[in-house]
Amino acid sequence: MGYGKKTKASEPFYCTHFGRNVLLLLLSFVTVPVSAAIVLFSLAISTTNGHSKSKQQDVSTEQKKILVTGVSMTKGLTIARNLSQYTNHRIIGADISSVSPGRFSKSLAKYYRLDTPHGDDAEPYIDSILSVIQSENIDLWISCSSVVAAVEDGQVVRLAKAAARKQGRVFEAIQFNEDVVEKFHEKDKFIDYLASLDLTIPESHRCTSPDEALAVLLRAFDKNNKNKSDTKFILKPIGVDDRARNAMMTLLPFPTAAETSTYVRTLHISPANPFQLQQFIRGREYCTHALVIRGHIKAFTSCPSSELLMHYEPLAASSSLSQEMLKFSEKVALDAGDAFTGHLSFDFLVENELLPDAGLVVLYPIECNPRAHTAVVLFDDTPDLAGAYLSVFDEAISDYRDAAPVYPKAPTKSYYWLGHDLVSLGILPVLDAFSGRGGWQDVREGMGALARHLMYWKDGTFTLADPVPFFALYHLYWPKKFVESLRTGKSWSRINVSTTKMFEG
Repeated sequence: MGYGKKTKASEPFYCTHFGRNVLLLLLSFVTVPVSAAIVLFSLAISTTNGHSKSKQQDVSTEQKKILVTGVSMTKGLTIARNLSQYTNHRIIGADISSVSPGRFSKSLAKYYRLDTPHGDDAEPYIDSILSVIQSENIDLWISCSSVVAAVEDGQVVRLAKAAARKQGRVFEAIQFNEDVVEKFHEKDKFIDYLASLDLTIPESHRCTSPDEALAVLLRAFDKNNKNKSDTKFILKPIGVDDRARNAMMTLLPFPTAAETSTYVRTLHISPANPFQLQQFIRGREYCTHALVIRGHIKAFTSCPSSELLMHYEPLAASSSLSQEMLKFSEKVALDAGDAFTGHLSFDFLVENELLPDAGLVVLYPIECNPRAHTAVVLFDDTPDLAGAYLSVFDEAISDYRDAAPVYPKAPTKSYYWLGHDLVSLGILPVLDAFSGRGGWQDVREGMGALARHLMYWKDGTFTLADPVPFFALYHLYWPKKFVESLRTGKSWSRINVSTTKMFEG
């Protein structure tokens, strides 16, 4: 349910700003009866089968109040559902949308709408979370930050803990402080930190002007303007810049110094908009999700990744590749110490997935997200995940080597999002074939993949016991976003159904 390139005037109607919004609104409207029937059928089945929370919960502990923010996104909704299903605690949800899919989840006892952070003015957002924590007497806050609120959530946890200490009450949070978030979130600081731990990193340079980037890129050219090096680089914004991000996989330098210079100067690199020039590693990309409590990894998973990840296929926990990524994450977590509690996710490129002779995996970390990753959806059917979160209340810290992290329950299903696949694998290939932009072979391949996902994979939002968020996602949340896009004229290049994010472009 997204588009990879910025539209042009010569492109067909369904690729224009107006066309794509109108057609997606129409798709949402015509599929309402089908979605409603699925929801009603699911509710009838779950009621008949007696999906009773009390049968699955551990009621041996005193009920706590747990706040989960970010329930518009799959990751927040997954965590809230898991805690509601496998514990007796009161789960409260919060997010910035009035039509958040999580708002309609039966896993939540209550929902709060938060103020939206706007650029440098994040105080209303911060105050709205603190207000919920205070008014509800929250015992545990599990933050599922979006990329635009990660640092702000770090400020919230510091302020909330200070307030709890003054009141003499226990308050815990799965969220790093803002200094930790900044160190891992900003690409240049992240690479510098890993270098200090003697971990393998790609060649990287922070650039605050086009000339700084060109000084590295043009060093490969001789006086005859010939490129003498096979090393390639990519330029990516250190901050959030959707337009620049769309082109961040452009390989540099170009065949000539002039082409390279012209391109780099179009990116508007400046001290206020710095970029990271990073060595391009040829290899497959993987991502991880880890729950870290006091420097110990309590839950971990990994899977193949991509620049816009919409399909989650888990790696076997026992695989050499997964174990190497776990060891990498453990080293970072241990170095950070006992105060290190939050979600930690890495993106890796693997130059040689497995060297047959030595049996070694070569990892290159390229990015870190100090927040929950959508890969947590792989824990959907894992009761032990709830216990991993609640271990934050344990006074004793178990020894690293004696307590293995929780992995997704095996066998673990692969996950997709029906709305995304219906458009990207079904509708778009057909439209492209009719318009001459694609072939019917693409249609056959897309339909085949869609059919396999429908039969063997699991939707990331839909569950039989809690189907209403699925309906809200496609018939309330996204239609509202498309209408806003039409009303404001704000264009987008693609959307991520799982994180409910629109990429500007």
